[in-house]
Amino acid sequence: MHTDTPPSSPDMANQVDDEDMIYIGDVEEVIDAYDTGDIEEEDAMEEDPSEDAICIFSSHEIGSVFCGSLNKNGKLATTGGEEDKAYIWDTSSGEIVLDCTGHKDSIIFSAFNHDESYLATGDMSGMIQVWKLANKTKVWDYNIGDATWMMWHTVANILLAGSVDGEIYMWKIPDGDCKVFQGYGCRAETGSIFPDGKRIAVGYEDGVIRILDLKTGSVLSSISSALGHSSTITTIDCHWDNNLILSAAVDGKTIISTSNTGKIVSILQNLNNGEHNTVTNNDQNAVSSEGNRDSNWVETAAFCKDPAFQVAATGTVNGEIFIWDISKQMLRQKILQESGISKLLWKGNTTLLFSAGLDGILRCFDGKDGQRLRSFIGHKADILDLYISENGEKALTTSDDSTARIFDISSLS
Repeated sequence: MHTDTPPSSPDMANQVDDEDMIYIGDVEEVIDAYDTGDIEEEDAMEEDPSEDAICIFSSHEIGSVFCGSLNKNGKLATTGGEEDKAYIWDTSSGEIVLDCTGHKDSIIFSAFNHDESYLATGDMSGMIQVWKLANKTKVWDYNIGDATWMMWHTVANILLAGSVDGEIYMWKIPDGDCKVFQGYGCRAETGSIFPDGKRIAVGYEDGVIRILDLKTGSVLSSISSALGHSSTITTIDCHWDNNLILSAAVDGKTIISTSNTGKIVSILQNLNNGEHNTVTNNDQNAVSSEGNRDSNWVETAAFCKDPAFQVAATGTVNGEIFIWDISKQMLRQKILQESGISKLLWKGNTTLLFSAGLDGILRCFDGKDGQRLRSFIGHKADILDLYISENGEKALTTSDDSTARIFDISSLS
């Protein structure tokens, strides 16, 4: 699954200085009393219609729609796919606002920057283009060779990308000033920027995780493959305390580590030998789960941003969602879906967890008790990407069925 194929998520000064750091105050942990249990997720839809989307975008005429994102109020979406093209479109009418041409390979990244003044699009061949939204013109492009991921900085007009060769590129937009951070002889598979905006955690094909200083490119700490993951990193998320890292890999391990020291806090789980930290194990499906364990790993992981609910969620290719108590490093809930999971997202700072399914269903769960609150149907094939607008009103999904859909999630809170 992790080969050369797309995935199944005010201007900054000339450099990022210490005074730009965003500090998150210490928060007193509030952990509810609970019992660990497994929850069978039921997918039977008693009601028909077979379509819950409020808008269906079908202008991607051929192939899969690999990626997408929304602007802050959810009124505009951007999506890109297998036809080597990206679009900006209106999420109410589906009308195309901008047709982003010029790519020669499948689009794996299409996203607005932090202040919505630019759109960046990137394809598998490494061609990156930046469009100015005010006049809908292309203002910059660059080709890094085969690319693995791209992302905007969270608070600055800075664009980052990882390459198959392992280098990390960083550009100031729109001038294009570029830094190239050293590669290590293997693919840079995934990256996540810390909330302080000064560092990035990068996971590599050999299982190593490195914490890079975005100003200097130096390695501040690392978690070696001898102590941590032994194979390709599939997902990384950085905690709002600017220290903890949640990571998972094809080796089946889910690990919490610290960025400041590179120390492993806990190996939460090893799916390949059926181990996980738990208060009690009431898994009635253990036999069937272990039967598939050699081909099971965590594909997506995310810390909950509610400071009163210190948990993280992980989702596997076999359809399991695990919700972990971070302070106790224990399993809180296990949810069983009928299909694999491509992406998990928490809705803002709430305890609502959204799951993009490989059966084409978008599900919403209460993270506290693991109960499914709602399923959104409409896609006829795998959901490949999921994005929730900053105002929490709309969810965008992209799919193998050549469409993107908008779902109204404003009533879920």
